[in-house]
Amino acid sequence: MDGDNSATLLLRERENFDARYVEVKAWDVPQSERYPDGVKYSFQYGEFDGNTVFRYDNFPDHPDAPHHHKHTEDSDVEGVEFEGVAKLFQQFKKEVNEHGHDWI
Repeated sequence: MDGDNSATLLLRERENFDARYVEVKAWDVPQSERYPDGVKYSFQYGEFDGNTVFRYDNFPDHPDAPHHHKHTEDSDVEGVEFEGVAKLFQQFKKEVNEHGHDWI
C-alpha cells in the first residue's frame, strides 16, 4: 500500500483476456478496526472500457456494505464469506473461469 511500511504484499497478479482483465492485490496489514482480519484486498474482474464485471474487496468505507463484499456490474453489493485470502482468491479465479477464460 502506498506509503504504508507496515503492509506486506501477499498477492499481486494481472492477466488480460481479450476485452477483459483481472487484477488481484492483497496485503497483510496490522489488525485494526478497519481491517480486523489483518488483510486488505481487491480482486477485480473488469473490462478495458472501465466497467466492472465483479470485484471482491474489503474496503471498509462502502455505506451499508458488509466488511467482506462483492460488487457486481449491476452496481449491487453483497456480502461474501471470508475464510482467508487464499480461499477467496480460488473462488474469484473459479468465477472468472466460469466467464469463459482459461486462467490457471
